[in-house]
Amino acid sequence: MRNRNAKLFFLFSLSLLLLGMIIFWQSNVSSSFRVEDRDFSIDRELDVIRIEMESLSGEDKIVLHKDDQGRWRLDGSLYANDLAVRELLGVLERLAVRQPVSIANRNRVEEMLLQEGVLVDVFIMAHRVNFGNFRHFPYERRYQSVIIGPDTPDGESTYMRKTSSDVAFKVLRPGYETGISEVFRPEQRMWRDPVIFDVEYESIYSVSVAVYENKGESFVLKPLTGTDYKFFSAENNGEKLHFQADTARVLRFLSSFRDIHYERLPDAEGEKIRKELMFEQPFMEISVKTKDGMQTSIRAFARKTPEDDFRGKEGISQDPNRFYVQVNEGEYALAQYYVFNRILRPLSFFKNKPAEPPSD
Repeated sequence: MRNRNAKLFFLFSLSLLLLGMIIFWQSNVSSSFRVEDRDFSIDRELDVIRIEMESLSGEDKIVLHKDDQGRWRLDGSLYANDLAVRELLGVLERLAVRQPVSIANRNRVEEMLLQEGVLVDVFIMAHRVNFGNFRHFPYERRYQSVIIGPDTPDGESTYMRKTSSDVAFKVLRPGYETGISEVFRPEQRMWRDPVIFDVEYESIYSVSVAVYENKGESFVLKPLTGTDYKFFSAENNGEKLHFQADTARVLRFLSSFRDIHYERLPDAEGEKIRKELMFEQPFMEISVKTKDGMQTSIRAFARKTPEDDFRGKEGISQDPNRFYVQVNEGEYALAQYYVFNRILRPLSFFKNKPAEPPSD
């Protein structure tokens, strides 16, 4: 009888202990979240084709998308840094929940998410008919929508919440001892590649060149089938220009829009120097439109020679090595003439010069 009472007392005590643990858990962590509320990772087998990141404060937004050639683009026409995008995809594929945010801290974390958070939407290529190897009728579908907040106070994970949920979690990347909020920064300069033009001759629909100091040197060039081409006026309603062109130079020009890149984006100090050294009026503008509808434009600004180089000389000299380039009316970058010279060509460059008469 005594042993039976002891067993009953032990079971009763154990029940009270379990009940107390459940009550404690319920008071600190909500049990209302669904399984999908904590599913933050992206299956690596999925074909991710677009990623949008936007700060909830409204300050910054970037769009990464994969073009028809499988190359990542930034904000429509810029090339994206492939290494940065691959790192981002690697992080998205390996997200793991550490633990949900406790009820006691939920309001504070939610406020941080709304003030400092970044909305990340991931889109994949799906198929309306998908049976084994039979995939038909592709379409773009949003697969994931997550708010990425700051790192946790211990620096080991990051606050995250799915937009379809009201429960935030502490999320980490297994194998890393730090938070990952820095990976999700919607700042264009963090994601852009230095390459501005990387277009094959066969993909070019048109090249427009505007020479500001001499409008007569401006033109529009359209390659046709094979090695044929036509020049058009940049003014006068784009009428066709008639002159004898050097075909070799034209074809070399159209084949030169490969790996045209800037040297670097200026930091805060470099931006101060740019404002001091850059001539206000651009000397040339070049716009390349491809057959798939993409268009990239640059404006080139001459750079004054730094003071140390022209001290003691009269007037202001132009830097013969570097200039500034503005891509799609965005940020300015420092560029080198030896990279761009092959595309900084006025109309007269393509005109055949009349043969000189033979000397007696």
